[in-house]
Amino acid sequence: MLLQGEGARVIVRQPLQIATILEQAPQLAQEWAAERQARQQRTQADPADYEQLRQLGVPLMAVPVELGGTWESLAQTARPFCTMLRTMAQGDPSITLASAMHQLVLSSWRMPTVPAPYTDLWGQQRREVFQTVLDGCWWGTIISEPGSGGDVSQTKSEAEPYNPPLEYRISGLKHFGSGSGMTSFMTTQAVPAGETAPDLFYIEIRNVPWDGSTGMKLTAPWRGHGMSSTNSHAFEFTNFPATRVAWPGHRAELMEANGGLGGMAFTSVVTGVVDAAMAYTRQRLKGQRSQGSTLRAFQQVEWAAAEQEAWLIDQAWEGALRTFDQGTQNRRTVLLAKTSVARLAESVLSRLCKLSGGSAYTWYSPLGAWFEDVRALGYLRPPWALAYDQLYTMGWQEDLVED
Repeated sequence: MLLQGEGARVIVRQPLQIATILEQAPQLAQEWAAERQARQQRTQADPADYEQLRQLGVPLMAVPVELGGTWESLAQTARPFCTMLRTMAQGDPSITLASAMHQLVLSSWRMPTVPAPYTDLWGQQRREVFQTVLDGCWWGTIISEPGSGGDVSQTKSEAEPYNPPLEYRISGLKHFGSGSGMTSFMTTQAVPAGETAPDLFYIEIRNVPWDGSTGMKLTAPWRGHGMSSTNSHAFEFTNFPATRVAWPGHRAELMEANGGLGGMAFTSVVTGVVDAAMAYTRQRLKGQRSQGSTLRAFQQVEWAAAEQEAWLIDQAWEGALRTFDQGTQNRRTVLLAKTSVARLAESVLSRLCKLSGGSAYTWYSPLGAWFEDVRALGYLRPPWALAYDQLYTMGWQEDLVED
């Protein structure tokens, strides 16, 4: 794939399978889009959608090439991955967002090696984790806790050793478990007994009942105003079996191994929704114009403003991805893009709803549902308040470095 940069040409080499995924993704997105009215009213994920993505090869995009997947590096894989998400979100943003967690949480184990004395144990766990994907398993995450404000450092869940050094039992409240019921494994966090800081764990949840009989109890099924079929349920865990990462005490390094790809992935999904909303409204307006109907002055202004904001969203998406292409990804750049797109996407959909009139409140128009969907970006990690705290801090740090 040849990418156009400002004043430079950046070539990103892709394994053949990634190219195949990108070629086939638009067709699947179109199939989902043809079912849009029914999909937007769903409140639960459909396993058939995950199976379609599996057949497309999407889960293997998380697995390093040397272990049987198609992941090579951030510079080579970030763009095709985010392009795939942007495309699929035009068909169904809920399933696209939930399934994206798979690639993001597995980034920790894409770290090829860790220092001694954990090197051998890490290599063994790494191979076991990625083998589950080769065997057909989906991964997700259920790290967030009520009252934490999206700040994972505020984790209160506890982990008691069961069979050291890796086997533990965790207890605590968790929510936003996107993909619940679709995933076989989920990453989470808890504070190990005798320690003060949370660490990273993963749990196996396939075929586990949600009635609390085995330590996992559904406390609140997902009832989101947007992204309604992500299955982002809330659970209470009580002495539930969990495996600790094989490089204990290094949660921050492992979670940052994705180099900001998480924020870029979330941004790509919402950018895809804006693409679909603009295309839908443009086609609708063309139909009105062909019938001799003209837009009122207010509608003309709202459409022109929506076009400007949609253009800015595309520029932010492209600019942030270019840093990955060049191997110079910057967390602040990605966070600036994410927060900017979050604000602009809400504005674009608000404008499209206004110029479309009362039909935006109906289920036979997709605009109202899309408006709620794009609002999700501002609440995805890091959510609004935490994101702006980080932007402010990073901005001053950058100035200090330049001085």
